[in-house]
Amino acid sequence: MKYGSISLKYKESGNVLWFVLLTIALLGMLTFVVSRNSSTVNQSGSAEQNRIRAAALLRYTKSIETAVQKMVLNDGISENDLDFVALGAAHDNPNCNDSFCEVFHVEGGGVDYRRASNVLSDSNFSYNWHISTGNRVGSMGCDDNIPACKELLLLLQGVPEGICLQVNKILGIENPSNALPQQSDVNHGSAYQGSFTNNPTNEYIGGTNAVTQSPQVRGHQAGCVYEYGGGQNTVYYYHALLPR
Repeated sequence: MKYGSISLKYKESGNVLWFVLLTIALLGMLTFVVSRNSSTVNQSGSAEQNRIRAAALLRYTKSIETAVQKMVLNDGISENDLDFVALGAAHDNPNCNDSFCEVFHVEGGGVDYRRASNVLSDSNFSYNWHISTGNRVGSMGCDDNIPACKELLLLLQGVPEGICLQVNKILGIENPSNALPQQSDVNHGSAYQGSFTNNPTNEYIGGTNAVTQSPQVRGHQAGCVYEYGGGQNTVYYYHALLPR
């Protein structure tokens, strides 16, 4: 009886140990599953936030494009008189002498001016809109390297890559290997003040060169590219307000 009792206690202890180990293993598996699901949820949440901000960016710049098109095609405002002075003194067009040619004025284009940081819902975003005439966008109109073929282009530098990837997805633009299309250079240039002048850095966005001209955005009036040339290494969002 004594030896049998000792054997029974060993057996009971072995059973308890087995249940403890099983519990530990189950807890480990549960922790792994919860952690993995939490990571997936966080990634999905981040992607959704980027998509919401991308959609907001597209809606706002589309409203600027619509206003510019209306002013030129319906209201008879010359493209050379368009004024974007709300963006800052550098965009003040001396050809514009009244509020009817101001894009961000109720008597002109009627666009409610908002800083890029507000549109992107990011108070830390330091860049703002810039209107350029130093670039052509492939298949937007004529593609020759002459002043008449350059677009009136809205640029926004430094957009977070996650937002820009979503911009391209919304617009049906390929992000090769889940990276933005590569552009050797984007001509930021001087702010638009009413003239389309020629210069040697009349860049071609959406050309046919797969390495330097981001062909993925060819024919797209808006999109995102990654500028790697000239030490820039920055993301650009563009929107052709007036294709030419």
